[in-house]
Amino acid sequence: MATLDTPRDQHAEQIRTPRMTVYKGGSRHGRGAMRKTVCFHVGLPKTGTTTIQQYLRKQDDKLRAVGFLYPGPREHQALGADHNHPVMFNAMTGKAKVPSAGLDPEACREVVAQAFEAFRRSDLAHLIWSFEAMALGVRNWDVRYLEQILDGADVRIVFFARYTDEWLESLVKQNVWIRAGPRGERIYGKPLRPLAPPRGADEGGKVRPGRYTIAQGAKISQALRTMRAIMPWAKIVLRSFDANCQAGRVVSGALAAMGVPVEAFPDADDEAGVRNPTKSDSYSMLLYHLEIAQAGWDVVRSVATAARKRDEAGLKFEPINGRRFRVLSDENVVEARGYYESLREDYPKLPAQPPYVSNPAETFLPKSEGVALLDWLRPEISDAIFDKACAAYPATPGG
Repeated sequence: MATLDTPRDQHAEQIRTPRMTVYKGGSRHGRGAMRKTVCFHVGLPKTGTTTIQQYLRKQDDKLRAVGFLYPGPREHQALGADHNHPVMFNAMTGKAKVPSAGLDPEACREVVAQAFEAFRRSDLAHLIWSFEAMALGVRNWDVRYLEQILDGADVRIVFFARYTDEWLESLVKQNVWIRAGPRGERIYGKPLRPLAPPRGADEGGKVRPGRYTIAQGAKISQALRTMRAIMPWAKIVLRSFDANCQAGRVVSGALAAMGVPVEAFPDADDEAGVRNPTKSDSYSMLLYHLEIAQAGWDVVRSVATAARKRDEAGLKFEPINGRRFRVLSDENVVEARGYYESLREDYPKLPAQPPYVSNPAETFLPKSEGVALLDWLRPEISDAIFDKACAAYPATPGG
């Protein structure tokens, strides 16, 4: 019977690759050798990854005491990372996909090789790499390279699924804030990815689904299937972010999925807290409209900075306080829920989605209210930024 970790199509008792034979419950190590395991925590984004990563980094000594290495304070300077592992992602793809302290892919691989060599020589049994972009970037993984660096190690891939409509909503809002942040200037030249194709746009088969946010939902099942195809000898551990979140076990649930003895970290969830809190819906919607209208990075950067200051001070714009704003339409939500059901066909132990009820939520902040909110953010935004933002703000949805 399929379990949460095992899709319906995995029934073989023995998996053969050109280089090795792996038996269920067995080991690829010689008799007497220390069993070494490499765990890739691959995402998805918006499943508590930042909180998990920062907690792991702070637990360096305790993790080592139970046999785990999460490259942390002693290694991160060489890895060019704060708490996650962009160097590993660039190494496993062989491409400069994400900033990594100015290292090109070959230099990233040299750093990773040094880390693996030190791990092999150590008395630690487990190595954890974490980067949330790994999962949806699986088509770019260099399988031959991974086979080389992982030779002799057992491999665990930890993947967190989430109700797709809520995940996509969070993903859009995260992208909006990233584009308005310190790194935004480098990516602002590209317009914000549209949610979905316009009606009738797919006639003639000319629409490329990858250009639309809603299509990211389909990539989740595809990513897992690709992982099983290219790394059949790896153990894929699929967990539900929604179930962990509801139980208050985002961090401890992640530790368990990685094979970490959770009894050694009894207060993990309380100690971790929330490292990347959800932003205000009204501010997210304001920025979303400004970015769709391509108001300019200087505008969205100033507005986002002012919004954060007001949010952190606990100040609310009362005329729209308490109203619910959502980027996805009801039609988008229904499509996204279908992608989750497709994932459950492969992994039926994932929790069922709550029954769908169309909740009242606004998908557009009218211009008059957007301008009023911008005015309220003064003097944190200058008169010049205010004027540019008002001029760019759309008068109609999608306008």
